[in-house]
Amino acid sequence: MMPSALQVARAMAQVLRTKLGVLDTEEIRLTREEAALCLGLAEGVTETLERDAQQDR
Repeated sequence: MMPSALQVARAMAQVLRTKLGVLDTEEIRLTREEAALCLGLAEGVTETLERDAQQDR
């Protein structure tokens, strides 16, 4: 079962919050899994916005 967009967004926010919480580093590195999570959310939002735009026509 696929996670909902809300679950993915919460997971991504937690990953980024943790990474950004290390204040003494200038670079943030993501694992492949973390990057895939971020990409999945971005693609999901894109699909939703495109679908909504098509419905508004």
